[in-house]
Amino acid sequence: MNKYRIILDVYKTRSISKTAQRLNYTQSAISQAIKNFENELGFQLFRRSKAGMELITGMEEIICSLENICREEDKISRFARNLTTLDSGYIRIGSVQSVSYNWLPNLIRDFSDRYSNIRFELTIDGITPLKAKLDCEQLDCVFTSKHMLPGYPFMQIDEDEMMLVMPENHRLAGRESISVSDIDYESFVMSSNGLDEEAGIIFEENHIIPNVQYQPTEDFAALKMVELGFGITIIPRLFLTGTTFHIYACPFEEHYTRILGIAYSPDKPLSPATRKFLAYIKSWNLPEQYRYSR
Repeated sequence: MNKYRIILDVYKTRSISKTAQRLNYTQSAISQAIKNFENELGFQLFRRSKAGMELITGMEEIICSLENICREEDKISRFARNLTTLDSGYIRIGSVQSVSYNWLPNLIRDFSDRYSNIRFELTIDGITPLKAKLDCEQLDCVFTSKHMLPGYPFMQIDEDEMMLVMPENHRLAGRESISVSDIDYESFVMSSNGLDEEAGIIFEENHIIPNVQYQPTEDFAALKMVELGFGITIIPRLFLTGTTFHIYACPFEEHYTRILGIAYSPDKPLSPATRKFLAYIKSWNLPEQYRYSR
Protein backbone atom coordinates (compact mmCIF):
# COMPACT_ATOMS: atom_id res chain seq x y z
CA MET A 1 0.00 0.00 0.00
CA ASN A 2 1.49 3.34 -1.07
CA LYS A 3 0.29 5.82 1.54
CA TYR A 4 1.33 8.82 -0.54
CA ARG A 5 -0.84 7.77 -3.47
CA ILE A 6 -3.75 7.08 -1.10
CA ILE A 7 -3.50 10.59 0.37
CA LEU A 8 -3.36 12.14 -3.13
CA ASP A 9 -6.35 10.14 -4.31
CA VAL A 10 -8.44 11.11 -1.30
CA TYR A 11 -7.44 14.73 -1.98
CA LYS A 12 -8.74 14.39 -5.56
CA THR A 13 -11.91 12.42 -4.86
CA ARG A 14 -12.69 13.98 -1.45
CA SER A 15 -14.09 10.56 -0.61
CA ILE A 16 -12.69 7.64 1.35
CA SER A 17 -15.21 5.26 -0.25
CA LYS A 18 -14.37 6.36 -3.80
CA THR A 19 -10.64 6.02 -3.17
CA ALA A 20 -11.17 2.59 -1.63
CA GLN A 21 -13.08 1.52 -4.72
CA ARG A 22 -10.55 3.01 -7.18
CA LEU A 23 -7.51 1.52 -5.42
CA ASN A 24 -9.19 -1.75 -4.45
CA TYR A 25 -8.78 -1.33 -0.69
CA THR A 26 -11.31 -1.43 2.15
CA GLN A 27 -12.58 1.87 3.53
CA SER A 28 -11.07 1.06 6.90
CA ALA A 29 -7.65 0.55 5.28
CA ILE A 30 -7.89 3.97 3.63
CA SER A 31 -8.96 5.61 6.87
CA GLN A 32 -6.11 3.93 8.74
CA ALA A 33 -3.56 5.09 6.12
CA ILE A 34 -4.74 8.69 6.51
CA LYS A 35 -4.64 8.45 10.31
CA ASN A 36 -1.12 6.95 10.30
CA PHE A 37 0.19 9.64 7.96
CA GLU A 38 -1.34 12.40 10.07
CA ASN A 39 0.30 10.87 13.14
CA GLU A 40 3.66 10.95 11.36
CA LEU A 41 3.14 14.61 10.49
CA GLY A 42 1.97 15.50 13.96
CA PHE A 43 -1.07 17.39 12.71
CA GLN A 44 -4.35 16.85 10.87
CA LEU A 45 -4.37 16.90 7.06
CA PHE A 46 -8.06 16.49 6.26
CA ARG A 47 -11.34 17.42 7.91
CA ARG A 48 -14.67 15.78 7.29
CA SER A 49 -17.49 18.01 6.04
CA LYS A 50 -20.70 17.77 4.08
CA ALA A 51 -18.57 18.18 0.92
CA GLY A 52 -16.47 15.18 1.92
CA MET A 53 -12.80 15.01 2.88
CA GLU A 54 -11.47 18.57 2.65
CA LEU A 55 -7.83 19.56 2.81
CA ILE A 56 -7.16 21.82 5.78
CA THR A 57 -6.05 25.31 4.79
CA GLY A 58 -2.26 25.62 4.60
CA MET A 59 -1.67 21.93 3.73
CA GLU A 60 -1.34 22.53 -0.03
CA GLU A 61 2.46 22.38 0.13
CA ILE A 62 2.23 18.87 1.63
CA ILE A 63 0.15 17.77 -1.37
CA CYS A 64 2.65 19.32 -3.80
CA SER A 65 5.51 17.47 -2.09
CA LEU A 66 3.62 14.17 -2.26
CA GLU A 67 2.97 14.71 -5.97
CA ASN A 68 6.70 15.32 -6.54
CA ILE A 69 7.60 12.16 -4.62
CA CYS A 70 5.19 10.05 -6.67
CA ARG A 71 6.47 11.53 -9.94
CA GLU A 72 10.06 10.65 -9.00
CA GLU A 73 9.00 7.15 -7.95
CA ASP A 74 7.34 6.71 -11.34
CA LYS A 75 10.48 7.94 -13.06
CA ILE A 76 12.65 5.45 -11.18
CA SER A 77 10.25 2.63 -11.99
CA ARG A 78 10.27 3.50 -15.70
CA PHE A 79 14.05 3.70 -15.74
CA ALA A 80 14.44 0.33 -14.02
CA ARG A 81 11.83 -1.25 -16.27
CA ASN A 82 13.47 0.10 -19.41
CA LEU A 83 16.88 -1.23 -18.37
CA THR A 84 15.43 -4.64 -17.65
CA THR A 85 13.40 -4.87 -20.85
CA LEU A 86 15.99 -3.03 -22.99
CA ASP A 87 13.42 -0.43 -24.07
CA SER A 88 16.31 1.95 -23.50
CA GLY A 89 19.82 1.96 -22.08
CA TYR A 90 23.27 3.53 -22.21
CA ILE A 91 26.61 1.82 -22.84
CA ARG A 92 29.98 3.55 -22.50
CA ILE A 93 32.54 1.83 -24.72
CA GLY A 94 36.28 2.36 -24.82
CA SER A 95 38.36 1.11 -27.73
CA VAL A 96 41.83 1.06 -29.20
CA GLN A 97 42.10 2.66 -32.63
CA SER A 98 42.22 -0.40 -34.85
CA VAL A 99 39.02 -1.89 -33.44
CA SER A 100 37.16 1.41 -33.36
CA TYR A 101 37.84 2.07 -37.06
CA ASN A 102 37.14 -1.40 -38.40
CA TRP A 103 34.86 -3.39 -36.08
CA LEU A 104 32.75 -0.98 -34.08
CA PRO A 105 30.84 0.85 -36.85
CA ASN A 106 29.53 -2.49 -38.15
CA LEU A 107 28.95 -3.94 -34.69
CA ILE A 108 27.07 -0.92 -33.31
CA ARG A 109 24.98 -0.65 -36.48
CA ASP A 110 23.97 -4.33 -36.31
CA PHE A 111 23.21 -4.14 -32.59
CA SER A 112 21.23 -0.91 -32.98
CA ASP A 113 19.09 -2.46 -35.71
CA ARG A 114 17.83 -4.87 -33.05
CA TYR A 115 17.93 -2.58 -29.98
CA SER A 116 17.28 0.87 -31.42
CA ASN A 117 16.88 2.67 -28.07
CA ILE A 118 20.25 1.63 -26.65
CA ARG A 119 22.59 4.62 -26.82
CA PHE A 120 26.40 4.48 -27.01
CA GLU A 121 29.22 6.72 -25.87
CA LEU A 122 32.50 5.81 -27.58
CA THR A 123 35.96 6.73 -26.28
CA ILE A 124 38.96 6.04 -28.53
CA ASP A 125 42.33 6.25 -26.79
CA GLY A 126 45.49 4.45 -25.76
CA ILE A 127 45.24 1.57 -23.33
CA THR A 128 46.55 3.49 -20.28
CA PRO A 129 43.80 6.15 -20.25
CA LEU A 130 41.20 3.52 -21.19
CA LYS A 131 42.22 1.35 -18.24
CA ALA A 132 42.04 4.34 -15.90
CA LYS A 133 38.51 5.16 -17.05
CA LEU A 134 37.43 1.54 -16.72
CA ASP A 135 38.82 1.38 -13.17
CA CYS A 136 37.00 4.55 -12.07
CA GLU A 137 33.73 3.39 -13.70
CA GLN A 138 33.71 5.95 -16.51
CA LEU A 139 33.55 3.08 -19.04
CA ASP A 140 31.49 -0.11 -19.04
CA CYS A 141 33.79 -2.14 -21.30
CA VAL A 142 36.90 -1.79 -23.46
CA PHE A 143 37.77 -3.32 -26.84
CA THR A 144 41.45 -4.20 -26.75
CA SER A 145 43.85 -7.12 -26.84
CA LYS A 146 44.00 -9.61 -23.99
CA HIS A 147 47.65 -8.78 -23.31
CA MET A 148 46.87 -5.12 -22.65
CA LEU A 149 44.49 -5.71 -19.72
CA PRO A 150 45.77 -8.80 -17.87
CA GLY A 151 43.63 -9.95 -14.98
CA TYR A 152 40.41 -8.42 -16.29
CA PRO A 153 37.42 -10.50 -17.39
CA PHE A 154 37.88 -10.84 -21.14
CA MET A 155 35.74 -12.20 -23.96
CA GLN A 156 37.69 -13.15 -27.08
CA ILE A 157 36.33 -12.15 -30.48
CA ASP A 158 39.17 -12.86 -32.93
CA GLU A 159 42.93 -12.92 -33.44
CA ASP A 160 45.00 -10.38 -35.34
CA GLU A 161 48.46 -10.83 -36.83
CA MET A 162 51.32 -8.51 -35.96
CA MET A 163 52.93 -7.06 -39.09
CA LEU A 164 56.36 -5.63 -39.79
CA VAL A 165 55.97 -2.30 -41.59
CA MET A 166 58.73 -0.55 -43.51
CA PRO A 167 59.24 2.04 -46.27
CA GLU A 168 58.57 0.76 -49.79
CA ASN A 169 62.26 1.09 -50.70
CA HIS A 170 63.56 -0.69 -47.59
CA ARG A 171 66.10 -3.48 -48.09
CA LEU A 172 63.64 -6.05 -46.68
CA ALA A 173 60.64 -4.89 -48.73
CA GLY A 174 59.19 -7.43 -51.14
CA ARG A 175 59.61 -10.51 -48.98
CA GLU A 176 56.56 -12.64 -48.18
CA SER A 177 57.65 -12.91 -44.55
CA ILE A 178 60.57 -11.79 -42.42
CA SER A 179 62.26 -13.34 -39.40
CA VAL A 180 62.51 -11.29 -36.23
CA SER A 181 66.29 -11.75 -36.29
CA ASP A 182 66.42 -9.74 -39.54
CA ILE A 183 65.26 -6.53 -37.83
CA ASP A 184 67.90 -6.40 -35.09
CA TYR A 185 69.78 -3.07 -35.18
CA GLU A 186 67.16 -1.49 -37.48
CA SER A 187 65.98 2.03 -36.59
CA PHE A 188 62.58 1.59 -34.99
CA VAL A 189 59.56 3.89 -34.84
CA MET A 190 57.63 2.89 -31.72
CA SER A 191 53.84 2.78 -31.85
CA SER A 192 51.77 4.76 -29.35
CA ASN A 193 51.68 2.13 -26.56
CA GLY A 194 55.40 1.46 -26.73
CA LEU A 195 56.81 -1.82 -25.47
CA ASP A 196 53.72 -2.45 -23.33
CA GLU A 197 51.87 -3.91 -26.30
CA GLU A 198 52.56 -7.07 -28.31
CA ALA A 199 55.60 -5.58 -30.04
CA GLY A 200 57.31 -5.62 -26.66
CA ILE A 201 56.63 -9.35 -26.36
CA ILE A 202 58.22 -9.98 -29.75
CA PHE A 203 61.39 -8.14 -28.77
CA GLU A 204 61.54 -9.72 -25.32
CA GLU A 205 61.11 -13.30 -26.56
CA ASN A 206 63.88 -12.81 -29.10
CA HIS A 207 66.23 -10.96 -26.71
CA ILE A 208 66.27 -7.86 -28.90
CA ILE A 209 66.64 -4.34 -27.55
CA PRO A 210 65.01 -2.19 -30.24
CA ASN A 211 66.91 0.80 -31.55
CA VAL A 212 64.04 3.21 -30.87
CA GLN A 213 64.62 6.49 -32.68
CA TYR A 214 61.11 7.97 -32.50
CA GLN A 215 57.95 7.36 -30.50
CA PRO A 216 54.94 9.41 -31.65
CA THR A 217 51.82 9.36 -29.49
CA GLU A 218 49.55 8.33 -32.37
CA ASP A 219 49.81 5.23 -34.57
CA PHE A 220 48.95 6.96 -37.84
CA ALA A 221 51.81 9.38 -37.16
CA ALA A 222 54.09 6.36 -36.70
CA LEU A 223 53.05 5.01 -40.11
CA LYS A 224 53.68 8.38 -41.72
CA MET A 225 57.17 8.46 -40.25
CA VAL A 226 57.81 4.95 -41.59
CA GLU A 227 56.60 6.06 -45.01
CA LEU A 228 59.12 8.92 -44.95
CA GLY A 229 61.99 6.58 -44.09
CA PHE A 230 62.49 7.24 -40.37
CA GLY A 231 62.56 3.51 -39.60
CA ILE A 232 60.42 0.39 -39.34
CA THR A 233 57.60 -0.45 -36.93
CA ILE A 234 55.36 -3.31 -35.80
CA ILE A 235 51.63 -2.73 -36.23
CA PRO A 236 48.62 -5.09 -36.08
CA ARG A 237 47.19 -6.12 -39.46
CA LEU A 238 43.74 -4.80 -38.51
CA PHE A 239 45.14 -1.32 -38.02
CA LEU A 240 46.56 -1.35 -41.54
CA THR A 241 43.18 -2.18 -43.10
CA GLY A 242 42.12 0.61 -45.43
CA THR A 243 45.21 2.80 -44.90
CA THR A 244 46.75 4.53 -47.93
CA PHE A 245 50.35 5.05 -46.79
CA HIS A 246 53.14 4.18 -49.23
CA ILE A 247 54.59 1.44 -47.05
CA TYR A 248 55.33 -2.27 -47.26
CA ALA A 249 53.91 -4.66 -44.65
CA CYS A 250 54.45 -8.39 -44.22
CA PRO A 251 54.06 -10.97 -41.44
CA PHE A 252 56.85 -12.49 -39.43
CA GLU A 253 57.97 -16.00 -40.25
CA GLU A 254 57.22 -16.82 -36.61
CA HIS A 255 53.60 -15.55 -37.00
CA TYR A 256 52.96 -13.43 -33.93
CA THR A 257 49.33 -12.64 -33.17
CA ARG A 258 47.30 -10.76 -30.59
CA ILE A 259 43.95 -11.87 -29.13
CA LEU A 260 41.28 -9.22 -29.62
CA GLY A 261 38.12 -8.94 -27.61
CA ILE A 262 36.30 -6.99 -24.95
CA ALA A 263 37.33 -6.49 -21.32
CA TYR A 264 35.29 -5.19 -18.40
CA SER A 265 35.74 -4.44 -14.72
CA PRO A 266 35.88 -7.43 -12.35
CA ASP A 267 34.39 -5.36 -9.51
CA LYS A 268 31.48 -3.45 -11.05
CA PRO A 269 28.20 -5.24 -11.92
CA LEU A 270 27.33 -4.91 -15.59
CA SER A 271 24.14 -3.09 -16.53
CA PRO A 272 21.42 -5.10 -18.33
CA ALA A 273 22.18 -3.19 -21.54
CA THR A 274 25.90 -4.01 -21.32
CA ARG A 275 25.16 -7.67 -20.57
CA LYS A 276 22.89 -7.84 -23.61
CA PHE A 277 25.61 -6.18 -25.72
CA LEU A 278 28.19 -8.77 -24.63
CA ALA A 279 25.74 -11.59 -25.32
CA TYR A 280 25.07 -10.16 -28.77
CA ILE A 281 28.81 -10.00 -29.56
CA LYS A 282 29.13 -13.75 -28.94
CA SER A 283 26.83 -14.46 -31.88
CA TRP A 284 27.88 -11.51 -34.04
CA ASN A 285 29.35 -12.33 -37.46
CA LEU A 286 32.57 -10.42 -37.85
CA PRO A 287 32.81 -9.12 -41.46
CA GLU A 288 35.03 -11.36 -43.59
CA GLN A 289 37.54 -8.61 -44.48
CA TYR A 290 38.41 -8.17 -40.80
CA ARG A 291 38.72 -11.80 -39.80
CA TYR A 292 42.08 -13.31 -38.98
CA SER A 293 43.28 -16.00 -41.38
CA ARG A 294 46.78 -17.39 -41.67
